[in-house]
Order: sequence, then C-alpha cells, then structure tokens
Amino acid sequence: MSPRTPAVDPRVAALITEAVPWADPAAITPTARLREDLGLDSLARVALLARLAEATDTGDDDLTGSTALTTVADLQALHERLSGGTRGAPAAAPADTLGRLVRLLARTVPDSLGTPLDNPLDIARIDPDAPLRELGLPSMVLVDLLVRIEREFAFTWDEDTPPQTFGTLSALARHIDEVRETREVRETTEVGKTREARETAP
Repeated sequence: MSPRTPAVDPRVAALITEAVPWADPAAITPTARLREDLGLDSLARVALLARLAEATDTGDDDLTGSTALTTVADLQALHERLSGGTRGAPAAAPADTLGRLVRLLARTVPDSLGTPLDNPLDIARIDPDAPLRELGLPSMVLVDLLVRIEREFAFTWDEDTPPQTFGTLSALARHIDEVRETREVRETTEVGKTREARETAP
C-alpha cells in the first residue's frame, strides 16, 4: 500500500478557498505556494489573515510569523499554533475523508429536515474535533448521516463499533479509513492466496 500524501487540515483548506475562491481545491496541498500556485495576491492575503484570526479567535497581534507564510504548510503550522497545537490530541483524521464527511453533513441537514435551517451550517467553522451533539442537530439528522456514510464510503456499520466513534467527525473519519484499510489488506491477502493456490496447483 502506497503511503498517503500529507494531509491539509480541511479548516485550513476552507480558509484558503474563501480568500481565494478562484483557486483549484485539488491544488491545495502542503507544498503549494500561496502566491505562485494558488494566486494569493496582497488583498487576498489580508482577507486570509483576517479569516484566520477570526477562526482561531486571536487578534492581529497574535499573527506573529504571518509575513513568512509562503506555502500551505506554513499556513497550517500557524493555524495549529494559534489553535493551541495538537500535542496530546488524537491522531489526525485523513483530510480527504474528513472533507467528504463535512460536505456530506452539510447536504444531509436540509435533505433530512425538508427545509433549510434558520442558521445554516458554516462548513468553514465546523470543528471536526467538537462533539457532534454541540451542533444541535436532531437525532434523525445524525441517523440519516450514518446511513449516507455507508453509501458514500461503501461499507456497513458493525454492531461492535465503539460508541466513541460517533462522537466527532474526526473520529468518524478515522474509523472509516481504518475499515477501508482493513478491507484493502484482506482483499490483497485473498488475491495473493488465490494466486499462490493457482501457481502451486498440479
């Protein structure tokens, strides 16, 4: 199995796409240069830093090192520092899975309720590590989300799934990737056994 490409925090990716709406989301990688590759001009840079300060609840005086921002990785490191870092936190959820989950949740809410919320979910402000119950969503919406997750990621929830898996979006994303990795390993092993049986057959 090939190693994963380093992930970009979906919150950081959302900040970039808000400040630079013309940037290609697929181009937002850790090594992408903010100005040369994503088109972040001086005005967009000001908007980006303002959104960063707002998202991390910090003031302009706290944006030390912002002038040295060159790549997405630099921005992500600053976001992590302003957010209090991740020491002692659970392993980060893969950004691709987490991003798909956030978008799936945003689609699920109005579909389940049959009407838009009075206060629509702001994808850029969803904290993937915050308890899902803090979103204040009806239980029917969360149940619908779990059903849609099965369809989106092509797997079935196991009855033995630990309860903490359903606590946050990050926990859901980690579980989904663990299930998919286990399935890939099992399928690879089965293919290998089948090939070996054919080669050794008389």
